[in-house]
Amino acid sequence: MPAGFWPTWRPGHEAIALSVVVREGKEQRSAIEMLDLEGNHLRSLYESPLGGEAVIAPNVPHYALWSPTGDRLALVAQGRAGLTLFLSEADGPLIADPIQTGAPLFLAWSPDGGRLAVHSGVNLSVLELAEARASRPISADARGFRTPAFSDDGHLLAFATPDGGGDGVIVRVATGSGDVTDEVGEFPGGVALAFRPGTRTLSAAVTTRPASGAFDELWAVDLGAGGRPELLMRRPFSSVLWDPMGEKLAFIVPSATGDGSVSLHARLASGAFLGASAPFMPSPDYQTIAGFFDQYGRSHCLWAPDGSAFLGGGRLLTDSPAAAFGDGSRDVLLHWRPGRGAPIERIGEGGIGFFPPPAATG
Repeated sequence: MPAGFWPTWRPGHEAIALSVVVREGKEQRSAIEMLDLEGNHLRSLYESPLGGEAVIAPNVPHYALWSPTGDRLALVAQGRAGLTLFLSEADGPLIADPIQTGAPLFLAWSPDGGRLAVHSGVNLSVLELAEARASRPISADARGFRTPAFSDDGHLLAFATPDGGGDGVIVRVATGSGDVTDEVGEFPGGVALAFRPGTRTLSAAVTTRPASGAFDELWAVDLGAGGRPELLMRRPFSSVLWDPMGEKLAFIVPSATGDGSVSLHARLASGAFLGASAPFMPSPDYQTIAGFFDQYGRSHCLWAPDGSAFLGGGRLLTDSPAAAFGDGSRDVLLHWRPGRGAPIERIGEGGIGFFPPPAATG
């Protein structure tokens, strides 16, 4: 697919969805297509409106997030009224049904695929798909975070609100109907939230300098035991992602040299250090994932399903000639098995790659 971008695996099926952008005369058109693994076209899940904006940004035509069961695709695209959330059914009659317009838009599916949490502007709501798509408001002051997080049992939804005194936030969880929210902890800056897979332990990456794109600390709180936040790590990083087994964390860490390179670090769930990779220059798409890891981590899996390996994308510093040579991107997929001294290995050409998602647990 020469004009394809951002393939994403359909959970539980031998199929992918990917964005396609084509130029028709002076106009651009975009679509999201579903293909089988032989490249055969199965269905169009979205087409851009005539005369409208075809892409969200260069190299990011849309954002697509499959439900955990693979029966629905939530997608964010430029609609006639601006940035819009659409829903499409993989096998049913519903295609590109507009749900909500606003910016920015961040999404999270419940584990059973029956609910979709939508963070639009400062509003957080839950779309109940089993109840004629009723939208249930959770907060009208949802700020200081991007993507809400469901626990694996689907009973808890984590988000944040301002602390009222400055740049800090209060992390909260909604339970049951969402009419009642509990305060989890207060942090001195913006947060990126995720639940440790298979548990009710919530992790919060904290940034005190949101404009820098860097995080300073990682905290964890066991909500199942009613615990208090515990500091797991304090050092700069740009991204953190739990492995699907809930045993390890992978960090994308910017180099201290300031040359734009990054390395991969891994730690156990306790915070104990496992190892670090050799540095590499990240590809443009890898930089996008690193910058929005709390959203892309839900749709594009850099961890192997069994937690044995983590993917990078770009150039190793040992084989990256100066840009002045004009040799094109020559980015490669990079494969790393977390551990001390473990090499980071080239496994093929490309800017970025993704493992299939783990099986649905809801």
